[in-house]
Amino acid sequence: MSNSIKLEKLFDELTFSDIFETFDEEYLIKMAKSNPEQLRRMCIFLTLDEQVRKEKTELTSKENLN
Repeated sequence: MSNSIKLEKLFDELTFSDIFETFDEEYLIKMAKSNPEQLRRMCIFLTLDEQVRKEKTELTSKENLN
């Protein structure tokens, strides 16, 4: 597998939750104080990301049953 394919696969599997988990707690605290609206949007993205994962898992399970 070439490096470009490996990198593409990595980004296909990368989720917002993965990225969010890399943020330092201190950074998130500063964001909450200085830009709470941005943090709120990030929380919405986390919720949407989790919903997409859940639906993908359910779809995969249903496909495996057939």
